[in-house]
Amino acid sequence: MSINDNRLYMVNDIFNRMSKEFVTVDGNVRKIQKETLTPYKVATVILIKEYCNDNDKEIMERRNFCLASLKLIQSADMELDALLNMMYEPEYSLHRFADRLEINLDAIHEKGVDELLDLFDNLRRLMESKDHALALPALSRNSVLGLYVRRMLIFFEKLAFDQVVALYNDMEKYVVKKIDMENLDVSAISKPEDFSPDNKVKTIWGGRQAELLVAQQAHALQTDEHKALPPVELQALVQDLLKSNPYNADAHYLSYLNCIRVNDFCGAVVSLYHCFDRLAPLENRSTPEDRSRTFRYAALNLAVLHAQFNHKEVAQYALKEAIKLAQEAGDNVCLQLAHSWMSYLINEENKGPLIERSVGKASLLGITHTTGLSLISHAHNYALEAKSPPQVFDILMKSDMLNCQHSMSDLMSVTFAEKSALWAYYGKTEMASLCAQLLLLHNTGDKKQHMFNGPSTCQAIVTVANMLIEFGEYAFADIVLAHAKKRFPNSPCNKIWMLSEQLHIFTQLLRQEKWSEAEAVARNISSLDQLESKLKLAEVCLSKGDFPKGLEYISAVEKHPDVSPPYTIRTALLSSQITCASSSPGNGMTVATNCIMRLCSALELATQNHLSYYKALIKMHLANIQLLIGLPVLALNLVEDAIPTILGHGGCYDQGKAFMLYGKCLIASASENPSEMRKEMILSGIKILSKAQVLFAKINAIANVKNIMHLQAVFYNELDLLPERNQCAFEFRQMDEQYLTTPTNPFLY
Repeated sequence: MSINDNRLYMVNDIFNRMSKEFVTVDGNVRKIQKETLTPYKVATVILIKEYCNDNDKEIMERRNFCLASLKLIQSADMELDALLNMMYEPEYSLHRFADRLEINLDAIHEKGVDELLDLFDNLRRLMESKDHALALPALSRNSVLGLYVRRMLIFFEKLAFDQVVALYNDMEKYVVKKIDMENLDVSAISKPEDFSPDNKVKTIWGGRQAELLVAQQAHALQTDEHKALPPVELQALVQDLLKSNPYNADAHYLSYLNCIRVNDFCGAVVSLYHCFDRLAPLENRSTPEDRSRTFRYAALNLAVLHAQFNHKEVAQYALKEAIKLAQEAGDNVCLQLAHSWMSYLINEENKGPLIERSVGKASLLGITHTTGLSLISHAHNYALEAKSPPQVFDILMKSDMLNCQHSMSDLMSVTFAEKSALWAYYGKTEMASLCAQLLLLHNTGDKKQHMFNGPSTCQAIVTVANMLIEFGEYAFADIVLAHAKKRFPNSPCNKIWMLSEQLHIFTQLLRQEKWSEAEAVARNISSLDQLESKLKLAEVCLSKGDFPKGLEYISAVEKHPDVSPPYTIRTALLSSQITCASSSPGNGMTVATNCIMRLCSALELATQNHLSYYKALIKMHLANIQLLIGLPVLALNLVEDAIPTILGHGGCYDQGKAFMLYGKCLIASASENPSEMRKEMILSGIKILSKAQVLFAKINAIANVKNIMHLQAVFYNELDLLPERNQCAFEFRQMDEQYLTTPTNPFLY
């Protein structure tokens, strides 16, 4: 599994980031969340009052109360016993304030509505200076707690007398329920029926608390998914929110994001419809412009939803509807968003000009996030169109500048990942690894307030794991992949590490010559990457000698409509290997000619697309064919031209094969030199073969290790170095008894 076999993956990541830019709930028609004064909120302001009136607070009490008050303000309504238990927890240890809360609630219970009125009068006086005009009040009006108390005062002042009485009655029930729970018999509490779902205490979410929770969870889903609640828990929370307020459109939108997270198409469609049903303005209370705005953004969101599930034809219909409505309303922003999505949905041939116009228009309208995404997509498309690498990276540099100017950390991560993918595409795996590590460094550190952990971060982790696998560090690679599994358990990110893991397993099984198991893994890969699956099946057929079946798989890859230049080159390499492996001694020249023609076509394609590593691989295959037809000097020159690239950017397996071919070419060309020089060249070739042996042993390529030992024994025998020959023969026999492998085909590189 070579790092250089990685293709540009960033279309999916850009698509995911575009969905987060374009899928927006229309804030202009959002229904205001209704919020009421509840006993829980009265208990919270009592705690704030007692805290402000206490002059003997310790440092730890101040810290603990600040943390506890934030949780109280942001949480759903709690029962009194749950609230007191939280105050008594070791995390907060606010025993004094919990006791005072109980005293105040008991006073309200005993004295009636008058005590409730006195409470809010006292709260009002907390924000007034006591001694003189320059003295600081006990509670600042502009602080977090001050704003909360002022809101509660406004709610209370708006209550009519009967509503104040209703609030007092609710306070009575709130306090009495806690007293009743304390007086219950233990045996009665332990009855199973008391804990049935029907007896579950209903959670009440206030408007502000619900809005904050939805915003936090939505932001976590879009930027740092592992910090969000698990899918099942989040869906249960959404149901609680909707029970408190059935017309909460944001809660339905959060449900939509959660369904997208687990690829639940039906749930996502239903949630999106419910979201825009709640946002739809009333005919008699809104202008036609507001109604049109809601409908066009609903159509745009529906197009994004279908695109997420790869329903491109249906997505285009919804997108055309959004474009039509946006044109009628003259909404340039909506048109630009639809225009950007159109560049994702159309065929490859027409993407270039469309993306260029998208960049210019988005920049003109000031849609910076869309401009940054369009620049990344533009660079990606330039690479696929075989533009020069300096042009591609110049566009990414413009994206970097824009992202830094507007502090778009998510697009910074995407740009790093795109650079990593591009360097891997061009065959510079060291640079690809460096960019991946820079991305991970960008998303670490205690001072980071906002982190982005999307598909680009997952790809960076997998790139590091792939590098470790390539160099035989399997234990470290397993640790990195385990981290990726834990950090990105859901789609679409999990497909990235799943593919890497399956390719790693396949390579190990293939080197151990477990053909049937390797074939099963290759078929499993089809759910993640169909083209990769067929190529791996062709490799299995080559290894076990089923050459006609292997050519069928290669033909299927070549006929695929989405085949890219790297896949075309890989099919040419596999096809030439199968042709060489299946050739007979009588038709060697004809086979060599056919292979050379095919490899030269692949070399031209690699040169046009600036794929330097594939150029080196093709030259090594050409050198192997030249060696087979008796042109060792030409083969040696070709190997010496290509081997620096292989050693600089290849893994242990490719380096080992390069050293092995270099040693064979060096020894084969020694026959054209004088005897003394010939002996030195053969010894040099044997030393180079030893380097290949070390590399193959590191990655457990046993068949290749045995093949090198056999070659070394033959060449030592030719030089009449009997002790060295016997040592190689002895080691070969030991390995042959320990590992049963089929002989390596001598015609293959």
